[in-house]
Amino acid sequence: MIITIKIEKNYGIETAYPSCDQSRLLAKLAGTKTLTHHALDTIAALGYSIQIEQSTPRSFAHLAGA
Repeated sequence: MIITIKIEKNYGIETAYPSCDQSRLLAKLAGTKTLTHHALDTIAALGYSIQIEQSTPRSFAHLAGA
């Protein structure tokens, strides 16, 4: 099974946000809104594949709907 996460920087720290229903359920199970490195390692050990969603740089966000 594949889960999707989105990596964003908050005050210079990379943070993994759940981006699909399965990853949101796993974050809920962990009791967090984000997924830590430890949580992601555990999720991978359970047999999940982790896919990172590409984000649009904020300077080009206005082109996302074009």
